[in-house]
Amino acid sequence: MYNHTIATLALSEAYGMSATQLFKGPAQQAIDFIIAAQNPDKGWRYTKKAGDNDTSVTGWAIHAVKSAELSELKLPGRDAYVMAEKWLDEVTDATIYYRVGYNGKNSGKVFVPGKNENSVHHETMTAIGVLCRIFMSKNKRDPNLEGVALLVKDLPEWKRDAIDFYYWHFASSALFQYDGPDGPYWKKWSTALKNTLVPNQMVTRDGCAVGSWPSEEDRWGFEGGRVYAVAMNALTLETYYRYPRVLEVK
Repeated sequence: MYNHTIATLALSEAYGMSATQLFKGPAQQAIDFIIAAQNPDKGWRYTKKAGDNDTSVTGWAIHAVKSAELSELKLPGRDAYVMAEKWLDEVTDATIYYRVGYNGKNSGKVFVPGKNENSVHHETMTAIGVLCRIFMSKNKRDPNLEGVALLVKDLPEWKRDAIDFYYWHFASSALFQYDGPDGPYWKKWSTALKNTLVPNQMVTRDGCAVGSWPSEEDRWGFEGGRVYAVAMNALTLETYYRYPRVLEVK
């Protein structure tokens, strides 16, 4: 489902930006599968109707569904959003700045033994939760959005065991949608992000690696390598102009 949701997002955006009919059919089929793969009254996991759920895969799925909505593909009502909100409600702790868990409330640090257990825990799931709720409800008065307070306490920095491109991507999207481009939270985050990502991008003297970022220093770089690092950071740097803000005060 990780692969499928991200591929769907690419197809949906390609169709939405170009209106090329070649992309429309595959994009529609891809989003239909995402809708069919959702667990009843919950979110998504690694396979179709897996029975268990996690916020990470659910975040990509909702991102793809939102893109399909913007691209004017067919969606069967708001059932996917309603069920996903139930999952987020289940894993959100309202007593700790609306912190969101991975596969349960207060699930704690997620790591792969022998790979990244020394990496710092970041509020990636909270960022995903905030972004999804904004995309789904467009309600700035939703108290769950107070999770942004946790994000601005954990700004990007190029420091050993603290580098996390995945977190930076979702936190950037969440804060821009919540606060950007002129809000204080976004300005604080944006300054730290640019001062961290841009100076650490490979340059001409780095040879064939020019334009990329070193994946071996990233928390999840062992999974996707340099291509993953470039893709995530390119998406992150596109935050400034990729999507218009969808948030509306109700």
